[in-house]
Order: sequence, then structure tokens, then C-alpha cells
Amino acid sequence: MNNLRVLIVEDSLVIRQLLRHVLEEAGFEVIGEAGNGLEAVEFVSRIQPDVITMDVHMPVMDGYSAARRIMESHPIPIVVVTASSNIGDSVTAMQVLEAGAITVLQKPQGPDHPHFQQDVAELVRTLKIAAEVRLVRRRGSRQADTQTVPVQAAAPLLHPRMVLIGASTGGPAALKTFLSHLHPQLPWPVLIVQHISPGFLPSLCEWLNLSSAIPVRVAEFGETVQPGHAYLAPDLCHMQVDGQGRVLLSEGDARTMLCPSVAQLFSGALRYLQGQCIAILFSGMGQDGVEEMLQLRQLGALTLAQHPDTVVVNGMPGEAVRRGAASQVLTPEQMAELVLKLGRQ
Repeated sequence: MNNLRVLIVEDSLVIRQLLRHVLEEAGFEVIGEAGNGLEAVEFVSRIQPDVITMDVHMPVMDGYSAARRIMESHPIPIVVVTASSNIGDSVTAMQVLEAGAITVLQKPQGPDHPHFQQDVAELVRTLKIAAEVRLVRRRGSRQADTQTVPVQAAAPLLHPRMVLIGASTGGPAALKTFLSHLHPQLPWPVLIVQHISPGFLPSLCEWLNLSSAIPVRVAEFGETVQPGHAYLAPDLCHMQVDGQGRVLLSEGDARTMLCPSVAQLFSGALRYLQGQCIAILFSGMGQDGVEEMLQLRQLGALTLAQHPDTVVVNGMPGEAVRRGAASQVLTPEQMAELVLKLGRQ
């Protein structure tokens, strides 16, 4: 993993210098710097780095437009590096994720900040992982060819009591599409575990609410989930729902990198709901929740994996298909259509 080639896209000279210093110290090769999105697009057309760090608000061309153009022409892993404390930046960062960026991270706040070393370590780790991601080329305005994937309205073996969703890298865009195609009269609550850096969850929630057909909020311990509402697992907390529909939250183990965990969400459905749910895996790295999804399918739950033509990273859904955990492979739009059909039944 040494000598990975990085392009830094950041309008602040001071931040560019800081990022160059910490990345070169970690063994990366910084092959270029860009002060705005247009410079980044032009650089990538000549030289392809292994990974890109991308700011959000920049002159000439912002991070969203730059990421969209790069993903359509020369797909390269992009990690958004911005300030989670700036609500405007972090909401816009969600749009950059929609354009195809891998994930979003807190910008290191300087060597004197108490979290500086932690932020740098997370940046280095994420860039190394992102550089290994095999991306799907974005198709501009064209849609993925999914006509061969049927949307079946046949009821699952078990009557569902809620919809459970696990998502990671590339998940926010899929969540946005899915939630926007639902209906306020959905008869079930929707529980969501989305892997995202701490501090960006409020922005994700706000961004999803801009287009969601149902209200989206961060779950609170002990509250009773309601039909036609979506609930996001809080930062650094595992989430389950008990048999009475009450939210259960628990602190994550500091030794694990996945908190909140999709496996924990699905395990709760095995324990408290006896599999009475619709379980969904959207785009993401790794295999969080796959084993538990397989167990849910074996109990008779309806299990859905995102179609590979529409993912950013076909890790979690691809593994679900490989393991036989997914009963159907659908686009987010088709999933919403199926869920609505089952709800009307």
C-alpha cells in the first residue's frame, strides 16, 4: 500500500500544505494539487492518481461538479475532506457523495488541535482503503439497464413489521432514491444503519429530508418507532428495535471499526422480531450484515440487495448475492416499488 499516488483538491493553500505534509509522512506520493474543481478535472484528464482528496466549496468549480465530471470520464476514488462543523459544507458534501465520492471525512484541524492525530490517522486509513475500491463508471443522465430484473410483489413467507436497511460507501445516494420513492402512508417504520464519519449524520439527515417522501430523523433511545417514518442510527451507537417497537441503543466496542453496525440491526430482527422484516443492503465495502441477512432469509424474511449496475461499491450487496442471502437484486427505485406493493397488500 506504499507510494499510493494522491491528488489534493483544496482551495486553501494552508490546508493543501498541511495535507501534503501528513500524507507524505504516511508514505503517500502527492502527485499534484488543485485549487479548484476545474483544475482537478483537467489534471485527471492527463494523469490518473490512485485516490483524490476533494474539498467541497471552491472557486470556479465546486467539489460536486468536479466529482460528477471525474466519475463520468475517469472514475477515481474520491474522499471528501471538509469541516463537519460547517453545516453548509457538510450538506454539500452529501451531494458530492451522490455524485460518486467514496466517503466524507472531517478535515484535520491543525497540529495543535486535540483530535489532530486521530483525524490524520482516519484520513490515512480511509485513503488506503479507498484506493483499493473498484468503482463503477457513472453514466451521466443514462439509467442502468435493469429491465431484466423483475419486481415481484409476491408476499414473503413472514409478514413484515418494519423495513431494515444497511448501507455504507455509496449508500447515501441509494438511500435518497429509495426514500424519495416511498409514500407517507407506508405501514412500516424504516430503520437505517449508514456508515458515515461521526459529525456528518445531522447533515445526512437534513439532506435526505429534502427529497424523502417520509420524515427522516436520528433515532433516540426508548422511543417507539412509527409507521411511515425513517430512523437513522446515531453516531457511535448500535441500534436495534425490540418486540414492542422501542429503539434500543448501545455503545459500540472501541475495537471495532463498524459502529453503528448493520449486523447488530439485523441481529435485533432475529432476536426480537423473529425475522418479521424486510432487510435491505445498499452499496458499501465489506460484508457487514450479510451473515445476519442470510439467517433472516432462512427464517422467511424478504431480503433485497442493490443491483450492481447502480452501486458505487459492490461489496455488501455483492457478498449478499454470493452467499445466497438476497432473495431479490433490485435498484433502489424497484425496492421502493416492491415495498409499497407489499404495504398495500
